[in-house]
Amino acid sequence: MRSGRPLSVTFADGTEIMPDGRFDTDDGGAIRHAALAGAGIAHLMQFAVKEDLNAGRLLCVVPDMPLPTMPVHIVHAFGRQLPVRARLFVEFLVRQMGRLDR
Repeated sequence: MRSGRPLSVTFADGTEIMPDGRFDTDDGGAIRHAALAGAGIAHLMQFAVKEDLNAGRLLCVVPDMPLPTMPVHIVHAFGRQLPVRARLFVEFLVRQMGRLDR
């Protein structure tokens, strides 16, 4: 929400919708709980609600309208010589991110 106004949802094809409802928050956990309680449609990352989708507690209402991909950046303060522990952590994150469902 910006300045009291909800953020629009833009799909990969450029289609944009503006949510219009009584409940608006940027807390993913609260959005999930509200959707599970029947409050309406939620805009959440699929991996965050995968178990709910698989169990039938939530339904995907626009499965053929993907959202645009988002880049992930890693910022560190080590200069050009990244310590081994930091490099290993980055490699771990890359593997974990690669496992996420698209």
